[in-house]
Amino acid sequence: MAVTLDFNCPLLFFLVGSAFSTGAVNMTMLLIGRGIAGIGAAGLLTIVRTILSDSSSLDTNNIQQSAMFFLYSLGFCIGPVIGGFLVTASFRWVFAINIPCAALAMILCFFLLRKRVKGARLSEELPGSTKSTIWIIKLALIDWIGTFLFVIGGILILLALNWGPNDDWKTVRVIVCLVIGVIVFAACILWEVVLERKHQASTVAISALYRAQLMLPLELFRSYDICVLQYGCFVSGIVMFVMFYFVAIFMTVVSGLPPDQAGIQLLYFAPGLGGGSLVSIQLIKCFRQPIYPIIAGLIMGMQKNVQGLVNGFMCMTGFGVGLTAGPNVVQARFLMPDHVAATNALLLFFRALGGTVGLAQCFTVMNAKVNSYIIGQIRSGVISGSDLNVLEALYNSGGLDSIQSLEGLPPVVQQIIRDAFRNGVRWSFISLIPWAGLAVILSLFLSKIPDPNAQRIDHDEEMKVPEQGETRKPSDELEGDDHDGMPIQQQNC
Repeated sequence: MAVTLDFNCPLLFFLVGSAFSTGAVNMTMLLIGRGIAGIGAAGLLTIVRTILSDSSSLDTNNIQQSAMFFLYSLGFCIGPVIGGFLVTASFRWVFAINIPCAALAMILCFFLLRKRVKGARLSEELPGSTKSTIWIIKLALIDWIGTFLFVIGGILILLALNWGPNDDWKTVRVIVCLVIGVIVFAACILWEVVLERKHQASTVAISALYRAQLMLPLELFRSYDICVLQYGCFVSGIVMFVMFYFVAIFMTVVSGLPPDQAGIQLLYFAPGLGGGSLVSIQLIKCFRQPIYPIIAGLIMGMQKNVQGLVNGFMCMTGFGVGLTAGPNVVQARFLMPDHVAATNALLLFFRALGGTVGLAQCFTVMNAKVNSYIIGQIRSGVISGSDLNVLEALYNSGGLDSIQSLEGLPPVVQQIIRDAFRNGVRWSFISLIPWAGLAVILSLFLSKIPDPNAQRIDHDEEMKVPEQGETRKPSDELEGDDHDGMPIQQQNC
């Protein structure tokens, strides 16, 4: 029952948020609905990944995590296509389509998951550690102060990253949000340090304020491997979000495709993603280590920046992302088995943060390159009088920042704008090379994880050889045949 409740709570948030956005009468209501739906979506991703990490089998985690990321990204690919067609009817359908899907998911979770997953592990911090412990005591163990500081700091920094490219990073709201956000984040880390020291100080009773369990176990940030994996997810988020946004810009502005057709072009990402996920599964089966597909995937992610914005490039990028994402989670799962939930949440957070940082960086680069190109054309003197007046008026009014279509503009002006955005998008992707290059170098030094499957196989082999004078019991033959609900099989490569 607890598991179905954990699933249905975020689904309910997602449903309510989608309903708010569907019936929105103004932008404020729409944004509130999006925020509520975002809480549900984030909670659902973390819970699903944590439950899939319950198994201690490397093979099981390998298949499950790669398959989950493939399905997640498949929806990420199909979503823009569906949205492109729905928005032609009404923007409300973009949110309304989520309502029946969320309702059906709640029903399926209730009936199909109740007896298929492991129960909750009781916390040692609870008095008596019994299931009958009242819920108010459990709520008291949540790190509310750390959570509040983390959320507020994150919101402020995300707002600054969102406004920065349009405000040239010099307006008051951008600077204030960025500075205060960093200060609040620093206060969050400081609070976590104080909380950890209070827990370690002595065995005597401590104040109720300091009994909360750390929201961010600092042990995670002392591990080189976990930090590198978080950075890998950060780069993965950059690649995914930037690709979808900027390929869409390229298709609509440069190629002149309508929104629905531009969305269809994004489907070329899916075959590469599926291929990358399948290859990562086989590599882990063969080498028994997620390090190798992580390295290979990050190299692919770096190479995509010099291939051009074509459909083959999108397929190759999807291959690189699919090759990296699943092994990242598997590596983290076996490095920090006591902090699975916190590790999964942080990996998802850094992927989302990477997407935001990547978009802010690329929009800044693109705007700078587009404006530089347009100014160069205006000053070149090769444009006729009427076309020059149109281009100058469009540039001075800021129309280039929100341009969606080139229809109605003179052909010469259209071609100049297409060339400007082609150059801007190209340099946006080139600006990501240092991120991916650093990730490749850092991933080379990841540690090897223990292989539970190999250890169990070795143990079973030892048990097959009885000592002299002993007769093996029939029950010994069955011991170790099944682990985590799945038979252990030797992987041959």
